Amino acid sequence: MKPSFGLGTLLLDLLLGTALASQKVMSGGRRDPLDADFEKLAVKTLEQWHVPGLAIAVVDGDDTWAAGYGNASIGSTPVTPSTLFYSGSTTKAFTAAVLSLLVESDAHPGVTWRTPISQLIRDDFVLQPEYAWAQEHLTIEDALTHRTGFPRHDKSLPARSGPDAHVTAVRDITRSLRDLPMVLEPRTRWKYCNLMFMVLSHAIQTLTRRWLGDVMREWIWEPLGMRSTYFSLDAALEAPEDLARGYYWEYKDQEGGYKEVPWLKLQEASGAGAVVSNVLDYAKWIRCLVNEAAPLSKEGHKAIRTPRMVPSAEGKGLDGPSSYALGWHTNTYKGHRMYTHSGGMEAYGADVFFFPDLKYGIVAMGNTAITSNFAGRLLTWKLINDRLAIPESERYDWSSQFEKALNSSLEQFDKAIDKLYPGRANPALPRGLELKEYTGTYSHPAYHDLTIDLGDDPGRLRAVRVDFVWSMTFDFVHVSGEYWVIHIDMKNSPNALNRQSAKAEFKIGPNGKCDQVLIEFLEDGSEGVIPFTRVTKTT
Repeated sequence: MKPSFGLGTLLLDLLLGTALASQKVMSGGRRDPLDADFEKLAVKTLEQWHVPGLAIAVVDGDDTWAAGYGNASIGSTPVTPSTLFYSGSTTKAFTAAVLSLLVESDAHPGVTWRTPISQLIRDDFVLQPEYAWAQEHLTIEDALTHRTGFPRHDKSLPARSGPDAHVTAVRDITRSLRDLPMVLEPRTRWKYCNLMFMVLSHAIQTLTRRWLGDVMREWIWEPLGMRSTYFSLDAALEAPEDLARGYYWEYKDQEGGYKEVPWLKLQEASGAGAVVSNVLDYAKWIRCLVNEAAPLSKEGHKAIRTPRMVPSAEGKGLDGPSSYALGWHTNTYKGHRMYTHSGGMEAYGADVFFFPDLKYGIVAMGNTAITSNFAGRLLTWKLINDRLAIPESERYDWSSQFEKALNSSLEQFDKAIDKLYPGRANPALPRGLELKEYTGTYSHPAYHDLTIDLGDDPGRLRAVRVDFVWSMTFDFVHVSGEYWVIHIDMKNSPNALNRQSAKAEFKIGPNGKCDQVLIEFLEDGSEGVIPFTRVTKTT
């Protein structure tokens, strides 16, 4: 349903550059938590964190409230509760739910949470020879709980197209594992890995002989009445609901300003992050979770909520360190068990929270990367604390924590050399070759081609990777000798918040030519050293 708006309200919204609480859906008899005071706070929060628009829904027992704030498309379309957003890694909970139903299915009696993945897709799940034990023993449960020992390796994902891309993408990603390093012993530490949820997507599609999007719709979304939830960009664009445009705020420009980001294709994301939905549908999902309702069984709900790993010893603002279940972080807050997961795409952010004993949950979705999550969580924690009547003096200062994280991102490039090479030679050793001698195309079987050219800045090299899920720029900054730092930024949203840094070392052979570049990507810690071998001459 696309709601209509009075001309006067819409004109006011356009003049102000933002749509206030543009539509509200509510039920039941409790006090509306999304009242006028909350609306003012929401609008102020969006302005503070440079988020064009955000939708939020609250589930409390039998009651549901939902509202939209700001703009789905700047200058034209306000956010409503029915506005669609990319929901990122909140997809992972649906993948776990599908597997709970598959585990209990009579059609697959041999499949359990502890079934080795190699038994399901033996020809495709092949690891490097030194990981023989992991190849034979890593299970569905291991992949769902990020304890396989594999890091992210997100930069190894090439973009795919074509009518069968939703099948071939996850199959090819699974096959790429035979060329990717692990960084931990399995089951020893928590290490976030999107690729393993893509592996599980391939396993589900292999077992069911159906696209995962169709399986999710038939097994979960249709039974819950989630008719505004989609698993591809094309389906979301054809939907009757509006799909919010994504934006980033230009932090590098003193005057700031929003820049639009192209919509991202989703076939590669699959069970790791391909869902597009709205807060009204997610409210139905939350109600299923807090009530332990169908289509999941009681045992299925128990399985996905059982903690398996401890991601960190820290538990800021909570009762203690968080644990990870199947697609959910879990902790307690003021004695109440809580489950949560965030989602982030190149220009979108989502967060889901639910408290089973309170029959209470919240979902927030916005249309910027990183700052949507900051704004959504600040509003979510306001609602949670109000619901529990927590005194102001006992409420954790999430805003300061998010400010610190934002400033750290903005300063990352300035501090990268000192952080990554604290013991470097001083003065720096000169590089061994003329700058142009380092240029050319280098390749790795899983990370594919990396073409390095002369950059715009003196003394720098640059690679632009556009044929990948995440279009990125790699700027090489000389450190000492053959050692370099790579400044990595999103090509379509270079707002400094998605920045990353990596280490690089060029290898010069006996012939005096550069034969190889070793790169250590460092998203969420080391992703192993990736050797790119030269395949073309200097450009």
